[in-house]
Amino acid sequence: MKGLMSFVVMAALWLPMGGYAEETLPDSPQDYAFGMTLVTQGASPFWQVALPTQVYEQTVWPDLRDVRVFNAQGETMPFALTPQQLTQQAPRPVALKVFPLDITHEKREGQSSLTVKMPGGAQIQLNGDEVSRISQSFLVALPDGLKAPLAVAQLRLAWPTLGQNWQAKVDLYASDDLKNWQTIAQAAPLMDLTAGNDRLKLDTLSAGVTLSDEGPRYLLMTVFDAPSSFSVQSVEALSSTVDLTNAYSYLPARKEKAEANLAVYSWANPQPLRALSLNPGAESEVLPVEIDYRHRADEPWQHLQKTVLYRVSDMQSEPIMLNGELIQAIRIKGINTSWGDTPPEVQGLRVSQTLVFIPQGAGPFIVAWGNKAAKPQAMALDMIIPEKLRTRYTLDTLPVATEADTLTLGGEARLTATDPAERRSRMMTMLIWGVLVIGVLALAWVALRLWREVKAKP
Repeated sequence: MKGLMSFVVMAALWLPMGGYAEETLPDSPQDYAFGMTLVTQGASPFWQVALPTQVYEQTVWPDLRDVRVFNAQGETMPFALTPQQLTQQAPRPVALKVFPLDITHEKREGQSSLTVKMPGGAQIQLNGDEVSRISQSFLVALPDGLKAPLAVAQLRLAWPTLGQNWQAKVDLYASDDLKNWQTIAQAAPLMDLTAGNDRLKLDTLSAGVTLSDEGPRYLLMTVFDAPSSFSVQSVEALSSTVDLTNAYSYLPARKEKAEANLAVYSWANPQPLRALSLNPGAESEVLPVEIDYRHRADEPWQHLQKTVLYRVSDMQSEPIMLNGELIQAIRIKGINTSWGDTPPEVQGLRVSQTLVFIPQGAGPFIVAWGNKAAKPQAMALDMIIPEKLRTRYTLDTLPVATEADTLTLGGEARLTATDPAERRSRMMTMLIWGVLVIGVLALAWVALRLWREVKAKP
C-alpha cells in the first residue's frame, strides 16, 4: 500500500514536466480542423484576404483566436485581423406635405370604379374589384424651399390612436405632373395592434425613390382596408442609409424546430451578431411576431422584441440591429398568426474580417481554422504594417490573395481539442482524486483489520 501511494505521488510530480514539453511544441496545420490554400501572384511585403463565411461558421471561438496562416513548410505567419464594417448613418427625416384627397366609389358597367380628385382639378380613375377596398387616399409633396434632390428610402407615417386593432395595406405611386403615375410599391403593410400594455406598430413604407423638381415630386398613397376614422397626420421621408452588404457576413441559421406558429433556429457556436435578418418564408406574407434569443444552447431564453416580418412584392423586413453580443439561438413565435409549412428565414449578420499577413518562406500559403486548444495570435494592424508605410500600403492598395482549394486538415476532432495546460490540469485532478480514493480505501482496510483483530480476541 505504501509503495502504491509513492508511485501515484511521483506520477503527479512528473506530469507537469511532460506537459510543459508538450505545450512548447509549435503550431502546425494539422492542429486545425479546416483550411484553404491562397494563390499569391507576384511579390509583396503584405497580402490580404477577406475571410469567407465558412470560417465564421466553423471556428470554435467567437473572437477568431483559432485562425492561423501557414507557409508551405508548415510555419506560422504573422497576421492581423481588421473589420470591414462601415459607419452606419442614422436615417435623416425630412417632413413632407400631406393632403387628404376626396375619393368617390361607383359602379361602371358592373365593375368597381374609384375617382380620386387632385388639387387643381385633376382626377385619377382607378378600376377593378380591388378598388372597392380603398378607404382613403393621400397626396404627399416635397416641402417648400427644398432645392436639392431628396433620396427617399422609407416613408414614416403618423396617425392618431384609434382605440382599436387594425391592419391595412398601401399602394404607392409617384408623379411629376399629377397626371401620369408610376407604381412604387404595392400592398405595403401598415398596422397598429395593442395587447395589454404592449403595442405593435408598423408605420414605415419602403419607397426607393428620389424626389426633385425635375423628376417625381408627388407621391400618391391609396390605403386599403383601414378603419373609416383612420387619417395620416404627418409623413416623414427617411434618407438612404449606408449599404452594409460588403461589411457583413450573412450566416444562415439552422432550423431546429418548426411548428405552425413557433420556430427555433441556432448556429453551431455563439456568434457576435450585429444584426438579424428575418423574413417570411413565403411571398406576400405579413407576420406579427415575438422574438427571443439566448447566448448559449444551455442558457435560458431572453426577450428581444416584438416586430412585424413582411415580404410583399420587392419589399421585405428591415434587419434588426444588435450590439454584437453573443447569440447562439433564436426563437420566433407568431402573434395571432400562423405560417403553416413555411416558417420564417433567419440569417445572422456578423462583421466581416480582413486578414492581413506578412509572407515568409515559400507558398502556397494556407489559412487554417478550427481548434478548441488555440490561443490568441492575431496582432494589431500597426504591428504588421509600420506607421511609416501606412500611406503607401492601405487596405485599398494591398494585393488580394485569391482563395483556392478548401482543405480538411486535422478534421472535426480538433473542434473539441484541449490545450496541454488544460489536459495537465485534468490529469492532476484525476491523480488527486485517485490519491484520495486510495487513501480512503487504505483507511477502510486498516479499520477492517483492526475490527477483525478486536473481534478475534476473547
